[in-house]
Amino acid sequence: MRHEIRGVESLPVVILLGAVLGASTLGIGLACLDQARRSSERQQAIDSFDLFIQQVRMLSAGGVGSVQLIEIHTGDGVIVLDKNVARLVVGDEVVRSDILPLPVFTSTPQLSTGSYLVELKRGADGSCFLEVR
Repeated sequence: MRHEIRGVESLPVVILLGAVLGASTLGIGLACLDQARRSSERQQAIDSFDLFIQQVRMLSAGGVGSVQLIEIHTGDGVIVLDKNVARLVVGDEVVRSDILPLPVFTSTPQLSTGSYLVELKRGADGSCFLEVR
């Protein structure tokens, strides 16, 4: 009879420990899933930035008046353009940067997710540049 009583007394402790262990496992699992999601979004932003750079370089090699529609999916990040320099910024961190063959002019210095029309133009002084709309 003593063994049965001891088992009944320890049952609540086992249930409590199981609940704590289950909650801890759930918390760790959710944190890992969130980190994987953020990592996936960051990789998508990097891939989109690389594609933007590649398409801008191809357009720069074309003739004046060449136009390219570029799709950008940066998630929480933005592409910051400053003349010949393009930077991918996610949060406060510069994730990637690259030098462009021609200066890029745009009405807004930051590009976020969306479609942009990029055109190769010639300035009044004869120099070429890219305009993003």
